[in-house]
Amino acid sequence: MTALPLRLARLLSIAVCLLAPAAALAESDPPSPTDVEEIERSAAMALGLTATPDAGLEGRSVLLTMAVQGHASSQYQLGLMLLEGMGIDRDHAEGIRWLERAASRGHEGALTHLARMAARSDLAAHLALGLIARDHARGGRAALQHLGAAAAAGDPQGLLALGELYRAGEAVETDEAYAAILFRAAAEAAMNAVQRARQEATAGILGPDSDEWLEVAVARTRAAHASPSGRDATRPELFARYWVGLALLVGAGTMVDTPRGIAHHRAAAESGFGLAEYSLGVLYERGHGLPRDPDSAHHWLARAAAHGHPLADPAL
Repeated sequence: MTALPLRLARLLSIAVCLLAPAAALAESDPPSPTDVEEIERSAAMALGLTATPDAGLEGRSVLLTMAVQGHASSQYQLGLMLLEGMGIDRDHAEGIRWLERAASRGHEGALTHLARMAARSDLAAHLALGLIARDHARGGRAALQHLGAAAAAGDPQGLLALGELYRAGEAVETDEAYAAILFRAAAEAAMNAVQRARQEATAGILGPDSDEWLEVAVARTRAAHASPSGRDATRPELFARYWVGLALLVGAGTMVDTPRGIAHHRAAAESGFGLAEYSLGVLYERGHGLPRDPDSAHHWLARAAAHGHPLADPAL
């Protein structure tokens, strides 16, 4: 079928547009009981179509729609297709992401598949299982095991999540000092990845003037790490959230995960962290992963200016 590659490319370009504004849907609550029958019928049709080579394109379209709407079996099937390159370009990181979504909804097949990958020392699978255990399964020992493996490999998300585990003291005994060390390591790892990505890119990250923005962030991070202050115990975590969020937004040292990256920036911004306030304002101004909103952009840029961010006043 000679037209399939072109048709598939068009489908995937449409899927990107679908997924960007609807990314939150994949993390939404499960469908209501009145919708379950229709979703199951559509998912069954999708699985049947994907098994037929000549009809695979239509099946993938339905499967993707079901996955975005939060249907765990469709998320699992889509993850497998991406991991194996079954009728679609192989994408390991994106496949893991869909398996994580399915597993977080309790899909046993997705959990088993991730566990097998983690047993083969797959870093992304360790991270996914650690986050699921921490956020959904409340499995302290599993969270510590998997996040510890990701952190030991220097993964920024793993270091940040493990720091949160030690700070909260739910799965392990609370250790604020060790949590701060992990947060600083997460910030350093993410900052270095972002700097490498900037050097490899032909344009600034997130658009014009972002190089100057990053220079400010790097300088402030290095100054803070050179002279840690005991007066603000939350500062290492806020730096970590800022840099890990930025790494997720641009895919530096990790896969792109815009919703999770914005969530980290928002959490730091709501704590009064000027770097994150500025970046959140820029994201609203440019409509990067968020609806373009001049009022929200002005709000966060004004807060950043009040906290001394040198680029916020000119942006306002």
